[in-house]
Amino acid sequence: MAAIKIFSLLLYSFLGYVAITRPLTLEANLCTGILLALVIAHSIECVVFRKTIVEAPGHPAWHTLNVFLFGIFHMFQMKEAIVEQGERPA
Repeated sequence: MAAIKIFSLLLYSFLGYVAITRPLTLEANLCTGILLALVIAHSIECVVFRKTIVEAPGHPAWHTLNVFLFGIFHMFQMKEAIVEQGERPA
């Protein structure tokens, strides 16, 4: 799972780099559009998955940031942590 998150960060970095270093070009406009679409999609995910974010062990702000950055990939980790938390004796 960490490899997917690293790849996501590299993709965001590449898109941001192209958007900043090649202003007023088609490539910059495409990268900016992709980044904007990702921001909107991940913001919606944060709202939709807010119940799972609160249930997951750890601080909700940390999980919200991870869901915003990595989306469904972090959701899998949170759901696994919730299952493990429920199976352990209190």
